[in-house]
Amino acid sequence: MVLRCPKCQQELTRDFDWHCVNNHHYDIAKEGYVNLVLANQKHSTNPGDDALSLKSRQQFLSHGYYQPLAEEISKIVVKYLDDGDSFLDAGCGSGYYLNYLVNNCTKKLNYYAVDIAKKGVAMCAKMNPETICFVGNVFHLPIVDGSLTGLMSVFTPYSSEEFSRVVKDGGYVIAVSPGEKHLIEMKEIVYKQVYTNEETGYKLDDFTLIERNKVTYVVTLEKQEDIETLWRMTPYYHTTYIGDSEKLLNYKQLTVTCDFLVSVYKRGAR
Repeated sequence: MVLRCPKCQQELTRDFDWHCVNNHHYDIAKEGYVNLVLANQKHSTNPGDDALSLKSRQQFLSHGYYQPLAEEISKIVVKYLDDGDSFLDAGCGSGYYLNYLVNNCTKKLNYYAVDIAKKGVAMCAKMNPETICFVGNVFHLPIVDGSLTGLMSVFTPYSSEEFSRVVKDGGYVIAVSPGEKHLIEMKEIVYKQVYTNEETGYKLDDFTLIERNKVTYVVTLEKQEDIETLWRMTPYYHTTYIGDSEKLLNYKQLTVTCDFLVSVYKRGAR
């Protein structure tokens, strides 16, 4: 098995619940996920993205605006992983990219999904009933050492140490971060001074960068609602003065640049 007990680090087994040999038990929620976060691994009562951000993300992504990114991830998975491999979505959010893989990737993988936001994991589990979904902290992953062949991290926090621990030698990390001009048009509307993103990728000990691709295209957001939901799902929404964010309300339609940096790292490759 891939999951391990967050209390004693022994492997977890599933039947009517998840449990380990030391008799630690974890109930399965009605949506199908399990909560494996200990109280001392949370910085708040309800950590992670709030319900509004998750709903905005789910609504926006359902329109297919980011499907080219999902297609690129799927191509990489097909290229580097094999049938039967264990693959983790580390920071699954509402589960959009995982759902695309489950339904479109030609490789038959054992999928796992984790996020610190319980509502996000519930959304993901509902969409992907065959996936093992669990609430967890990416800095304290309840996963057995070296049990994953690959994982993806899409616009999420990450731990180099944990990725090194859970991904086996020769395994892969697919990391997605903002490209230089991602959503530059929105930032030009909101901010007086606009900075482009640095394309640095991830810094991962024990891994070597083996492939890096840009996925860049423009889309027209056809409704003001789409503009608002996209802004809400970005980190800018939470750090921007509300008066500046409201400048976007003046737009009923907006063409924006989607610019993604997709990096592939292999563990142990030199």
